[in-house]
Amino acid sequence: MSWLDFTELAKAHGEALAKAIFKAYCEDFVVEEVLGITPTEEGEHELLWVEKTGQNTAWVAKQLAAYAGISQRQVSYCGLKDRQAVTRQWFSLHLPGKQGPDWQQLNIDGVNIKQVVRHQRKLARGCHAGNRFVIRLRECQVDENHLTERMSRIQAQGVPNYFGAQRFGHGNNNLTRANQWFAGEWRPKKNQQDIYWSAARAYVFNKVLNFRVENNLWNELITGDVLQFNDSNTLILPDKIDDTAKQKWQQAELIATAPLWGKGRLLSQLQVAEIETKLAKEEGLLTEGLVSGGVAMARRPLVVYPQQLAWQQQQDSIEVSFYLPKGAYATAVVRELVDW
Repeated sequence: MSWLDFTELAKAHGEALAKAIFKAYCEDFVVEEVLGITPTEEGEHELLWVEKTGQNTAWVAKQLAAYAGISQRQVSYCGLKDRQAVTRQWFSLHLPGKQGPDWQQLNIDGVNIKQVVRHQRKLARGCHAGNRFVIRLRECQVDENHLTERMSRIQAQGVPNYFGAQRFGHGNNNLTRANQWFAGEWRPKKNQQDIYWSAARAYVFNKVLNFRVENNLWNELITGDVLQFNDSNTLILPDKIDDTAKQKWQQAELIATAPLWGKGRLLSQLQVAEIETKLAKEEGLLTEGLVSGGVAMARRPLVVYPQQLAWQQQQDSIEVSFYLPKGAYATAVVRELVDW
């Protein structure tokens, strides 16, 4: 089956400024997790601030569990981080009534323990606030004025909040497997089902957002939109959007949303509901599979605004840095600058 690929999604700010080499080295993609809470410095859980290079999060969690002599189920983290990168993130280990091992003696290639502190609760998926990124794009030549103009537009208008390619697996394999599962041709193990549900929801969301970008509606407020506060999950339904809400939308305090498909009521109305329903029906097998699986209908902002955005050119490379809230993808920003 042919899927709408991440590279084919519509761009909001015009054609790419150049072609570039992206992630040539792990050091070209640096991610630092922002936890958003202050450790209590006491409790049953030991928090580790870990810098990893060229290693994936789940593998590191397994090594930490083995070194501490505990089950892998007793190790948790806020989210998966890229393998082909330098990432700094928190892990929590449940160690009730005992001290952790000497972490300075840990010897794992590409893993460095930067800080150890106790905390009263384990880390849950998605409990962090966001991530800081420092990205180097190599072998690209861009006119300085064009780069500044593009960055200024991104800063002012944000970028489409697409799910990144990694959500769909290599060659969109997660989508293909989800399609096979929902068609009754195959069934994943129970602990892997979330991967395929997530891929299906993300694909339908990207398709709706792609339509709105193509039609210059991605950062427009149209009839029937559902708004969400940019610092919380609180929604404003279409019949509650008054002049105050419209003003908050203009100030980017509220952002229009698209559906994360599932079981339940589609909250949008009129023009927006018509668009979303039509596009969802085109992916009937995916949407029906999500409903049958009991995945709850939700919403996701159409736009993400990179914060602390900075950039500099160095000979034939560009270095870009910014902060994104959790759930947003750095590649959604990079694709508005270069093709890679």
